[in-house]
Amino acid sequence: LLQYIYYHNWYGGFDEEASLLHNELTFFFWVGIEAESEDVAIEMAELARVRSSTVLAYAADVQRQNYPDWNLRMPARVLTTLGSPWSKSCPIDDLFTRGLSLIAEEMEESDGEGGTWKVSYAVPCPEDLRKSEWTRILAALRSPDDPQVWRLAFYFDQRMVAQSEAIYGLLTILYVCISLVVASLFFSRDANVLVLLPVENMISKVEAIRDNPLYAMKMADEEFKTEEMKKDRLRAQEKQRSWWLELILEKTIIKLGSLLALGFGEAGASIIELNMLGADTAGVDAMVDGIRTDCILGVCRICDFSIATEVLQEKVMTFVNQVAEIVHGVVDEFHGAANKNNGDTFLVIWRTSALDLTPAQVAKIADMSLLAFCRILCAVHRSPVLARYRGHPGLQQRLKGDKCRVHLTGGLHFGWAIEGAIGSEFKIDASYLSPNVSIAESIERGTRVYGVSLLVAESVINLCSPGMASECRLIDCVVITGQQDPMKLYVVDLDHRGLAVEISIEQRVYWTSRVRFKARQHLEDDKREKWSDEVHMLDLFNHDEGLTIMRSPYSLEFLQIFKMGYYNYYEGEWQVAK
Repeated sequence: LLQYIYYHNWYGGFDEEASLLHNELTFFFWVGIEAESEDVAIEMAELARVRSSTVLAYAADVQRQNYPDWNLRMPARVLTTLGSPWSKSCPIDDLFTRGLSLIAEEMEESDGEGGTWKVSYAVPCPEDLRKSEWTRILAALRSPDDPQVWRLAFYFDQRMVAQSEAIYGLLTILYVCISLVVASLFFSRDANVLVLLPVENMISKVEAIRDNPLYAMKMADEEFKTEEMKKDRLRAQEKQRSWWLELILEKTIIKLGSLLALGFGEAGASIIELNMLGADTAGVDAMVDGIRTDCILGVCRICDFSIATEVLQEKVMTFVNQVAEIVHGVVDEFHGAANKNNGDTFLVIWRTSALDLTPAQVAKIADMSLLAFCRILCAVHRSPVLARYRGHPGLQQRLKGDKCRVHLTGGLHFGWAIEGAIGSEFKIDASYLSPNVSIAESIERGTRVYGVSLLVAESVINLCSPGMASECRLIDCVVITGQQDPMKLYVVDLDHRGLAVEISIEQRVYWTSRVRFKARQHLEDDKREKWSDEVHMLDLFNHDEGLTIMRSPYSLEFLQIFKMGYYNYYEGEWQVAK
């Protein structure tokens, strides 16, 4: 009995992906004795029960055996239920049934491996479900001729199967309806084009003339103008018309989907998904519940942005977009996601939850976030497009000397955030809300205090691989608003003054659909290559030409002396630290 229950473990088949791999008898939830007499049912149920000690011993034995094809874990309260008396009476089909249910109570309990056992709807008796939502398997233990017939019955939860069948049925009906509508439109097209539309146009003109007879003269002029415009369009599109009409709907859908993706970003993917799945209504519900996610939060800020806005005026939009192209491009290359642009500030995300990631993969994501920010700083100072602003007369007057250049500062922090829609039915933004977002912004503001370009929180360093973490220098331990415990701050030593601007090759690129497709494919190949096990972020960090130049001024002697000074500072030896 216990072997049968473990093989058809309801809590083992709860995972949606796993349920697709099993048959319909995966979700066992109720066992009991069925008899025509209530006394027989009570008597046999008492004899059939399993003692608690036997259940615990069997569970321990199964854990030791480690069967590969079974899910061997059950909640502790379920094991207690298996060892309890079969005392639940559930009349089914005019029979006296007595047994126990594995999902008799609502519960939500951690499985100890990052998952959750959850029973959102208690089922003490099979009759608490619809007839189509359970299946009964009977064990014929006694002869049919025995006057005291009793049987051991097993009940299986079929709610997922019933739900799938209902969805398939709805899709079939939807397909039939769409087919009928399309067919009716196809057959009525000629009538609409040849009869109804011309008649409606004539009626509208007659009504206009009836209301204002003098309008007829003006109407003639407008009609002539409309006819001439139609002739010009027909002559220009005569060669393209045969295929243009066939592709217009497909291209429109693709463009709308692309605009949705660009507008909502990764944080708004769930909003689009939930509304597109809601085929039962044409209404849009953008205010969906948020999702908690663990992520690395990065904040980039353009330095001296207020001065750039005053000087560049309307061209500041082009300036911001040129910087955003570098920031978003590098972040996407290293498996991050651009989220919010607030003038001079860019919020970027690397999600570490909602994916089945191993600790090594989480460390790689942390390494990618650190390397991405270093690459951003390098790319900004080597960009020939942004280098042109160094010679802008207005910026040279307001920003003296070496400050007259485009420069970014950044901060990285790891923590939880709520991903979802912010706003109302009139306007929404898909973003992240959390005290950790404010902490990341505070860390970025700290770059101006310490006079560095990139600050990394201790939370990110703890996720990084040891090699990448060793490339960062500990500079302080502070308490930031929003976090009670002191936090160590690290800096990546980067000096952009030694970087030379890349030589710009004046070559006009015509961004046709074909060229854009090839460029996207190339970027996707580079992105996939970085995620492979053969590519290590530390190797990319150490062999990057630009980063090597930026780190060259920081010698080993400097790092050792600073380390000595920091520890004296940390221990309160102020004079020695100086």
